Amino acid sequence: MKLTKGIVRKVYRALLYGLYLFLVVFILLEVLLRIYNPFGFQVKANRIVLPVNQKEIISNRLNPKLDSLIILTRNSLGFRGPDTPRNFDRYHSIITIGGSTTACHFLNDNKTWPYLLGMYLQHDFKNIWVNNAGFDGHSTFGHNVLLNDYVKNLKPKVVLFLTGVNDIENEGPSFFDKLKIKNEYPDLLNYLYNNSELVNVIVNFARGAKAKRFNNTTQLMKKPGDLGVLEMSNQQKKYKLDQQYKYLPGYAERLAALIDTCKQNGILPVFLTQPCLYGYGTDSITGVNLATAKVEDGMNGALLADLLDLYNNKVKEVCRSRAAPVIDLAALLPKNSLYYYDQTHYTNEGAAVVAKVVGEKMKRILQGRY
Repeated sequence: MKLTKGIVRKVYRALLYGLYLFLVVFILLEVLLRIYNPFGFQVKANRIVLPVNQKEIISNRLNPKLDSLIILTRNSLGFRGPDTPRNFDRYHSIITIGGSTTACHFLNDNKTWPYLLGMYLQHDFKNIWVNNAGFDGHSTFGHNVLLNDYVKNLKPKVVLFLTGVNDIENEGPSFFDKLKIKNEYPDLLNYLYNNSELVNVIVNFARGAKAKRFNNTTQLMKKPGDLGVLEMSNQQKKYKLDQQYKYLPGYAERLAALIDTCKQNGILPVFLTQPCLYGYGTDSITGVNLATAKVEDGMNGALLADLLDLYNNKVKEVCRSRAAPVIDLAALLPKNSLYYYDQTHYTNEGAAVVAKVVGEKMKRILQGRY
C-alpha cells in the first residue's frame, strides 16, 4: 500500500511539473513572439484581421477547369491587386467587396474578374486602380465590418459589392465572417488563434502542411447533371421560398447600412446581383436541363435560381430606394458551364466575361460621375 501511494505521489508530482514546464515555455514563447514574430501570418487592425504581404502557391490536380498552378498574392493592404499609388486621390480607385465569388481564390492573380475589370477600364480611363477585397465565405455581416473598420478610411472613389449567396438564410455572422473579425470567434481554437501569437503560428504551419498534402484545391469538379435529376413540385419549392421571408428584412438592413456608410464617406456604392450556373434553360456544353438538375439534397437548379432571385430582387429594391447603382449581373451572365466550375464560382473564361459585362456598365457609371 505504501509503495502504491508513493508511486501515485511521484506520478502526480511529475504531471504537475510537466504542466508547470508547459505553461512556462508557452508564456515565454508567447512573449517572444509578441516582441518579434518573423512569420507575419496576419495583421490585426481595429477589429479586422487581414492577411498582408502574402503569397500562396496552390497546386491543382483535382479540377480540370482550373489552372494546374495557381498564384494568390495579397498586398500590404491585405487585398489582391497593386498597392496604393502616390497621389491616390487622383485615381479612379475601385475596391471590390464580396465572398468567394469576388475573392476568386482558385484563379491566378491576373485572371480574377476584379483584376481584369481594372485592365478593361484602363482603355477608357487614366489612373485606374482596382483592388480585390473579397474573402471566402464573407456575407454582408463581414462586409460591413470590413467597410467600417478599414475600407472607408482608404477613401476609394467606388466600392463594388457582390452579395447574395452567403446571405441565404443568414441571421448572424458566418463562421468565415468571424475568422476575419476580431473578438468574434466561431470556436475556442479560433479564439486562441486570434489572441495567441504562438497558437497562430502553430495553426498556420499546420494548415500549410495540410494544404501541401491535399493540394488545397477546391472540391472535385462536378458537371451539371452529375448528381442526377430532381423533380420538385411547385408546393415543395414554395415551402422553401416562403422560409426566406424572415431573413430578407435583415438582409435589406445590412445592404442599406453598406450604402449609407459609403455615401457618408464620399464613396459611390455599386452593387452586383449574384449569378449562378443553374436556373431555367439548357446548358449548351453538356445539354443538361439546368432547372431539374440536382444541386444538393432537397434542391434542384430551379429552386436555387429562385432562392437567389429573392435576394437579388432585394438588392435591386434597396438600391432603388437609396439611389445606388446596381448591375444585374445575374441576368447578364450566360448560364453556361464553360463559365463556372461549380454552382457559383467562375472559371478563367467566366471571370473574363464577368469583367467585360461589369466593365461595360461601369464605364457608363464612371463617365456620368467623373
